[in-house]
Amino acid sequence: MTCASLASDGSDFTITPALSSAIAATGFNCGGGFDMDSVIVTLSAPLPPGNYILRAKNGTDQNTLLDNCGTPVPVGDSILFSVAPLQPTPMDSIIPVGCAPNQLQLVFKKNMQCSSVAPDGSDFIVTGPSNITVVGASGNNCTNDESTIINVQLSAPIVVGGTYQIQLVAGSDGNTIIDACGQSTPAGSTLNFTTKDTVSASFTYQVLYGCENDTVLFNQDGNHGISQWSWSFDSAGNSTQQNPEVIYSDFGNKNFQLVVSNGVCSDTTLGVVNLNNELEADFEATAMLCPEDKAVFKNYSIGNIISWNWDLGDGTTDNNPTPADHGYPPSTGTEKIFTVTLVVQNNLGCTDTAIQQVTELRSCYIAVPNAFTPNGDGINDYLYPLNAFKALNLEFKVYNRYGQLVFETKDWTKKWDGTINGKPQDTGTYVWTLRYTDSDSGKSYFLKGTSTLIR
Repeated sequence: MTCASLASDGSDFTITPALSSAIAATGFNCGGGFDMDSVIVTLSAPLPPGNYILRAKNGTDQNTLLDNCGTPVPVGDSILFSVAPLQPTPMDSIIPVGCAPNQLQLVFKKNMQCSSVAPDGSDFIVTGPSNITVVGASGNNCTNDESTIINVQLSAPIVVGGTYQIQLVAGSDGNTIIDACGQSTPAGSTLNFTTKDTVSASFTYQVLYGCENDTVLFNQDGNHGISQWSWSFDSAGNSTQQNPEVIYSDFGNKNFQLVVSNGVCSDTTLGVVNLNNELEADFEATAMLCPEDKAVFKNYSIGNIISWNWDLGDGTTDNNPTPADHGYPPSTGTEKIFTVTLVVQNNLGCTDTAIQQVTELRSCYIAVPNAFTPNGDGINDYLYPLNAFKALNLEFKVYNRYGQLVFETKDWTKKWDGTINGKPQDTGTYVWTLRYTDSDSGKSYFLKGTSTLIR
């Protein structure tokens, strides 16, 4: 139909019964072309529900509608149509709830008047497996006082899973809720929704103590529909089992994390288990022992120790945590080595052993040889202060006959081999000086003498 043949004042149309009249008419696509296939007719007033006839007539432009060939729609040509009664807008659905919801969002197919919602939430009642109280309600992002979503606020999150029902009632404002057409949704309208239980990642465990390894048996009850377990053990990997068994080969505090889920709700727990059954025998003994001195022992063993068994290496035993200072049989002019053994046992019957050696020296009398023979035969090859085991702040120097310093050291175990920069020195007499502090008495000494280098 040609756009130019349409009277914009709607006079091309009449309505029977005449409960309203056409006051305007607009053709589709007339803004971009000369023809149209649809017409919007605007009425002077809304039509009440009923059956009606729309008829064509000559309008103020002296014609009916004309097609592209100029053929008019016959005057009196008609269309039957009906206006259905207005229906209230039902509660359509609820946006799916997550874990422990404290708000419900009701969805409607039509816009609802935000001002028709009682702010105190009294338009709604929620029932189900647990007691729920509605404390507020409002339209969601209302525009021109209209929204398709109503938020219903609860007094507390729903933590008990199951099927719940929300029911519409007349609120404290005297009405239910009203749509944009002024129709009230009937009281008693209901919607069902389901929630999941909240979950707890709490657990128990049992430790099976061993001598080399400890086994920890974890137990999680799986209540409230838990179907997923994610364990993380700091030194023993991960597990998705409900009740994992973890073997630790070392001891001390072990940290872990458990995350559980029932598909909707989840929870996380951090934990520490103390594997306090570490056992280690450890002690310190006097390593070098001068004749007539006593060996001193210090016990550094750790664990829940219930017994100590010492073998001091000379047939002497002791069951105390730390033996008393011990004197060994006098040396007969030769160096002796005594092997000291400690065996500890804990409350689980586990044992551990530590071994140290005590060397009883031939002599601790500090002296410097009056001659030495650096010929490499392994006998008297070096010049140094002998037996300086108790010398503190030691300083040993050697000079040639010209008074030149040929060797010095602060470590008595470092010895002069009769060379300077690898060059053998001449046979002759060398002067030495020795300065030190006796560790027992604290007395300082300065000695001086000569030694002959013999080749």
